[in-house]
Amino acid sequence: MVFGGGSGSTAVTVNGLNALSGFSGNSQVNVTLQYTPSPGRTVGVNGPTTISQGTYPVSNGSITVPISSMNSTYGYHLIVTPVSANGNTITVTNPGSQIGTVGTAINGVQIQATDSAAGQTLTYSATGLPTGLSISPSGLISGTPTASGSFNVLVTARDSTGASGAASFTWTVSPVSTGGAICQVTYTKNEWTGGFTASLTITNTGTSPINGWTLAFSFPGDQKVTNAWSATVSQSAAAVTAKNVDYNAAIAPSGNVVFGFQGTWIGNDSNPAHFTLNGSSCA
Repeated sequence: MVFGGGSGSTAVTVNGLNALSGFSGNSQVNVTLQYTPSPGRTVGVNGPTTISQGTYPVSNGSITVPISSMNSTYGYHLIVTPVSANGNTITVTNPGSQIGTVGTAINGVQIQATDSAAGQTLTYSATGLPTGLSISPSGLISGTPTASGSFNVLVTARDSTGASGAASFTWTVSPVSTGGAICQVTYTKNEWTGGFTASLTITNTGTSPINGWTLAFSFPGDQKVTNAWSATVSQSAAAVTAKNVDYNAAIAPSGNVVFGFQGTWIGNDSNPAHFTLNGSSCA
């Protein structure tokens, strides 16, 4: 149950529990009260903070949960699970907020829980997992995300008596980062005996902006760079590195930047054949 908008000390009543599967006939339920601060609506925050956990009596299918010092800008939610006939309680440890990237397998997340009854084997399930992830009966979440977004996950542990506990957290999956991996470089040269100038155009052919760039290549001949403009250029043997200056660090999708340099040569002034931008190959 998710709610918010109130302030100060109040109480929340949940009705209709006797109509839910697993709750019928229960005189008590386990209740976990959590909140997420308002920044969580627009920026990443830690997982929900647990305010209280306890057992509440059910009266005519309803429970009333008191809340003190409620903040009107926070989002609150209740996790309600039935208490087994044996009266045992299962507590699930919240793993906290998780992150991932589309196409990259996650490090397995093992969900942990404790049971107040001795000798019980817990079985785990989950709802709201990112597409491509799954949870094993032993509580291990694994897989490779296939879609980006923010996912509200609820994990539940249940024992053979029917008792259960739950915890909720967010899982944020980012799209594949193109960074500076998609690029095209044009090398235009003006040559004379013993000298040359070169103009290089870097085009961002990807869908994400490039913020800060380093272009690397190697001369196939004996060229030596003597000065440059619109980039900071350094050379070690045949290897050349060009880095952006303050005013041309950003390259928007389909945009480009141009820089150049002057140099000398003796026997071979062939054009470079391969370029990398921020470590990734360019066309």
